[in-house]
Amino acid sequence: MNPTAGKGRAAYAGEGVLAGLRRAGHDVVDLSGPHADAALARARAAVDAPGRPVDALVVVGGDGMVHLGAQAVAGTEVPLGIVPVGTGNDFAATLGLPVRDPAAAGAALCRALDAGPAGRRPVDAALVTG
Repeated sequence: MNPTAGKGRAAYAGEGVLAGLRRAGHDVVDLSGPHADAALARARAAVDAPGRPVDALVVVGGDGMVHLGAQAVAGTEVPLGIVPVGTGNDFAATLGLPVRDPAAAGAALCRALDAGPAGRRPVDAALVTG
């Protein structure tokens, strides 16, 4: 989670999302880092860990956190869950996710996780270098 997203709302929302996922029976590991590079490294390590893969990577924040999460899961089968609490939330809004309502977004996330592959929605991604 990005604690500064949404003018600080993400820190509070993130704790609620963690608690909600745990109450729903999910094993949760907080991969937040002191800065974006550390959070991305932790997310990639979790996604790429040998053995038991993670069921999903969940980001709490705005479009910057979505970008970070997309980088971590790109090229893998790990789905990205989004709890949008930033100021813009353009990507989440485009997907029709509840924006600036972490409780509704967390509930939608739990439903998607419980549905397994049927709860996933593929989106295209591209790698551009130059």
